[in-house]
Amino acid sequence: MDSGPILHQIPHSVPPDVTAGELSAHLAEVGAQALIETLAMLEQSDPPPVPVPQDEERATYAPKLTREIARIDWTKEARAVDCLIRGLDPRPGAWTELDGAEIKLFNPKVNERGTGAPGDVLSADGSLVIATGGRSVEVFEVQPAGKARMTTDDWLRGARIEPGIKFT
Repeated sequence: MDSGPILHQIPHSVPPDVTAGELSAHLAEVGAQALIETLAMLEQSDPPPVPVPQDEERATYAPKLTREIARIDWTKEARAVDCLIRGLDPRPGAWTELDGAEIKLFNPKVNERGTGAPGDVLSADGSLVIATGGRSVEVFEVQPAGKARMTTDDWLRGARIEPGIKFT
């Protein structure tokens, strides 16, 4: 958790479809820009900028990412599953199991199509549509255990996934 007073901020909003990797790269650029601006303000301002205390009410603690946190809970609502997958992309990757084998899922999209029991494959035609505890999630990239990340379409050509199969 970051704490302490603030000398300079650059307001920023996070688009709903950004991954952790994309956000990290973007914030590194914005952070470098903020540092340069802050150093210039400190050098050129007389008097120097006044530190502003952080709002402790808005502070949150980010726990260490564990293997269990990265496991997808299909009983959660589709938006929560979508956020988990995006928040763990590219590393460590959100994972689930199919027939006892681990598979990581990437590039999700909340979907209104179909309903079923949480974890059920609703569609396996070019992408995977998987039921959650509310609505469904469409997945466009996967990484089976021991293999490289690939499009869901490529994986489905050899995986023989049919609607009704269940991710656990």
